[in-house]
Amino acid sequence: MSALAPAVPMPRLVGPILALSAGVLWSFGSLAVKLAEDADPFQYLVWRSLGLVVALELLSRAQRGPGLLPRLASLDKLGWIGAAGLGLAAVAFIFALKTTTVANAVLFSSTAPLISAAIGRVALGEKIGVAGTIAITLGLSGLAVMTGGDLGGGAIIGNVAGFLSALGFATYAVAVRLAQGRDWTPALSGYGVLTVVVCVAASLMNGRPLVVPPIDIGLAVVHGAVLIGIGTLLFNRASRVVPAVGLTVLAQSETVFAPLWVYLALGETPKATTLIGGGLVLAAILIKALAKPPQPDETAAVG
Repeated sequence: MSALAPAVPMPRLVGPILALSAGVLWSFGSLAVKLAEDADPFQYLVWRSLGLVVALELLSRAQRGPGLLPRLASLDKLGWIGAAGLGLAAVAFIFALKTTTVANAVLFSSTAPLISAAIGRVALGEKIGVAGTIAITLGLSGLAVMTGGDLGGGAIIGNVAGFLSALGFATYAVAVRLAQGRDWTPALSGYGVLTVVVCVAASLMNGRPLVVPPIDIGLAVVHGAVLIGIGTLLFNRASRVVPAVGLTVLAQSETVFAPLWVYLALGETPKATTLIGGGLVLAAILIKALAKPPQPDETAAVG
């Protein structure tokens, strides 16, 4: 192909499918955490993050790319903001699970679409559009149904942690959109290193050993290297054509599929409200995936 030949555009549905696939991959993480019975959240995150860092290092070496330290050194301010956003999302969500109910943690962390809408509107000038507004409203309604009746069961600090998790993920999504053409792999390495540092410190402060049973280490490493690593790479690729709000809505497929894998593997039967709410979230995902990008007259009416 000539250097002057135009780049082949990505088909419209490929971006949403990649973002949806990222959420599905991430959804297997809940099962991995469930199976790692002897590792507490911070111990688990240490090994999960190490798995991610090692996988990224091997991938870079296979592609004859730079090593870990040069990748970290290449990160600018925006890159570290994205890495810190992912780190905040991971640590805060695990902390939320330890201090409030799972339903509360999911509900508050799933406000990421609204947060990224606000950030994306200011930082990127992105409009939401009619279809996007419907999808976000429907998705949040589904999450409310899934967590209905449990909202008052959690501690305030846990609810705040869930919100901070959403803020971290939304921050990363918008940071990726601000620099669509760059390679965000170094930010993933930065995220892994930051999480390791924070969780090692937390484990030591709690008097907990860093070494856990081998089966738990294996689950955590696979979680980081395969589920988080590949899932986030798919998410980054989707970011080139999917707006920040769409990215976070599509990635909510994690919320839909995570209970399914746990049910199939461990026999934990979801509540009826979980099934109904999950159906609403899935409908929102499909609406967002199939909707055409907002036209100027549509965005003017909604934005």
